[in-house]
Amino acid sequence: MSDLPKPDLLHTMQIGMLDHLQKWIFHFMIMHERLEKYNAIWLSVPAYLDLTPKIKSYEEVSQWNGKEMKEMSRYLLGVVTQFLRVGRPAQHPILNHAIECTWALLEFYMYARYKSHDDTTLSYMEDAWCHFHTFTDVFSLGRAGKKAKANANALGTELMKKRKVDEETNA
Repeated sequence: MSDLPKPDLLHTMQIGMLDHLQKWIFHFMIMHERLEKYNAIWLSVPAYLDLTPKIKSYEEVSQWNGKEMKEMSRYLLGVVTQFLRVGRPAQHPILNHAIECTWALLEFYMYARYKSHDDTTLSYMEDAWCHFHTFTDVFSLGRAGKKAKANANALGTELMKKRKVDEETNA
């Protein structure tokens, strides 16, 4: 098994999957009107050992580097769990699915960071990956796909052109 290629953790997992997960969580927070609470919990994460203190809220961070993503992966589940545990009873299944999805991807990432793997750790990774895919739909609820976004953008452009023509006609 030593001949197997090792994944590029920086680009594939940290800047790839974890970045996607953060964006999904961000849109999920907006959709459920919880962004302010999430930011407050984010800022309350204390500096501990080699964790740096938070000086910017989650939404103020414009770009994440690999080191920040690696550090964030250590406390993201706690922050997500804390802000999603409260809510109306009707929301609990959706919120719990978001927690499960976050947990599964972070578990997969933690296993991927192992220096070596055996059949057991590979099966743990496979289980975490399957578990992650079981719950990813929770983040796509209420979000438009590429085709819908393209159609909306085209419609917006068309409406802007029409408004401009109407303004010129009325002037």
